Amino acid sequence: MISVITPNYNGDKWLGDYLDSITNQTLPQEEIEVMFVDDGSTDKSREIVESYSDRIPGLRPIWHEHTARPGELRNLAVQRAIGKYVLFLDSDDYIGTEALERLDGFSSENPSDIFAFQLEGIDRNVPRSMLNTTAVNVDLIDSGLYKTLGIWKMVDRKFIIDNDIRFDPSIRRGDDVMFFIEAMLKAKRLSVLSDYPFYMLRGREDGTSITQEEWDHNKRLSVVKKAAQLVTEMAQDKRTKDHFMIRLFNADAIEITESASLTDDTVMDLKQALAPHWNRGVADLIYTDSNRQKLINIFGEPIDE
Repeated sequence: MISVITPNYNGDKWLGDYLDSITNQTLPQEEIEVMFVDDGSTDKSREIVESYSDRIPGLRPIWHEHTARPGELRNLAVQRAIGKYVLFLDSDDYIGTEALERLDGFSSENPSDIFAFQLEGIDRNVPRSMLNTTAVNVDLIDSGLYKTLGIWKMVDRKFIIDNDIRFDPSIRRGDDVMFFIEAMLKAKRLSVLSDYPFYMLRGREDGTSITQEEWDHNKRLSVVKKAAQLVTEMAQDKRTKDHFMIRLFNADAIEITESASLTDDTVMDLKQALAPHWNRGVADLIYTDSNRQKLINIFGEPIDE
């Protein structure tokens, strides 16, 4: 059984696509559990979800008081789920008709702790290069999977429980990054399934998703500090640590310094958070010369470690 785990807050506009994609799965419905955790929605979400109860017999909605913390809702769903694997699916996204059947068959033949799969973007960009080829038991760094820390994966539920991997309930945004840094660094076996549009990620046209909002610098820097500490503590070697640090420098640091609301205090906090991790190994891995130079302007010339 695959347990689909979905937090929701006022997503009624997109729930039809989400629920229809589960109703239309080629995997038998008795092999599907849907842990739908609603975060105190004030729209028609409950009415819409309950209207699908006959068509999705494995639908197990949880009506939670409002928290604005999707990680807390995901933790609750993981604890209550009964599937061998959990698939994290946001309520404004949806999956291909054969997605669960293909994942079920592939995982039965190739048990793994984490499965990544081909993504398709709807009015948004999605990771692609590391998801283009089906592969079993891939190397975390050579495969490029360390670059994709978003929620869109299927994970062995026992692996999550046994390793006490949890979403940080104090983080409103970035909890998926923290979760998958830890999960990927603890995983013994990672696999990729491609050649089919498994998961459709939506860019909301009204810009109301958390990831489309401007990220408060202080809150973002808090996640950056926690992520850097987690990588430092868990990476088994310098090569792994340096590759995971790329995200924090090439994405977070660059985007913060290019923000129109940047202040001198923010720059100082950024330096304090990341300067200890700026070295020649990380600098050489930065994707473009222009970004590398921007980072040198902030953190200075990198030194060898």
